[in-house]
Amino acid sequence: MRSGPLRDTASWALIALPVISGLWLAIGVGVLAALSPGYSHVSHFMSVLGAAGAPYAAWTNYAVFIPTELWVLGFLALLNARLPDRRLTRLSLILLATYAGLLMLAAGLPCDAGCNGGDDGQSAVHIAHMIAAAVAYPLALIGLFLLVLTLPQPSLLRRLALPSLAVGGGLFGAIIAVPEAQGLFQRLIEAWIYAQFIALGVHAALCLRPQ
Repeated sequence: MRSGPLRDTASWALIALPVISGLWLAIGVGVLAALSPGYSHVSHFMSVLGAAGAPYAAWTNYAVFIPTELWVLGFLALLNARLPDRRLTRLSLILLATYAGLLMLAAGLPCDAGCNGGDDGQSAVHIAHMIAAAVAYPLALIGLFLLVLTLPQPSLLRRLALPSLAVGGGLFGAIIAVPEAQGLFQRLIEAWIYAQFIALGVHAALCLRPQ
């Protein structure tokens, strides 16, 4: 008797890991933001909660941001076992793993207070933090676009690959173009990336078997 598509633990984990990661981030940021007077989900980056001098910086960086990306890396490892061993597949997974790694690096290199530099200029750590975060999002969007194109069978995900990339690119551009709402657009691009992670996990769990 053949087992159903969701009978094995790995299949469930493909769906659960991106969900857990997204909830870990959302709940963690939500709780710590509520404990931080004056924090705005619309105008402030999430990194402000982990910035130098923030009251819950260590909790934000080491209990929220880094574990969030560890869940992502676990998801990518499981996804790798379901995808064909092709050069483009490997490249896309490397880009997505780099996205997670850069955000972990950004957590370990917290930005200056407020994440916008002080009167004396920006510290080297702050600059490294901002570069890591700024590079991470485009890598995630490109990695997701390429990964969807490598799926071994036609699917809705492949048909929506280009529109998904365009939406993500628009959200990333809005972070730069609308600084007064940069926190909102950061959250929207994170949600967009996670929606694609979850869709990939569901597709892999239901349609792809281990290689």
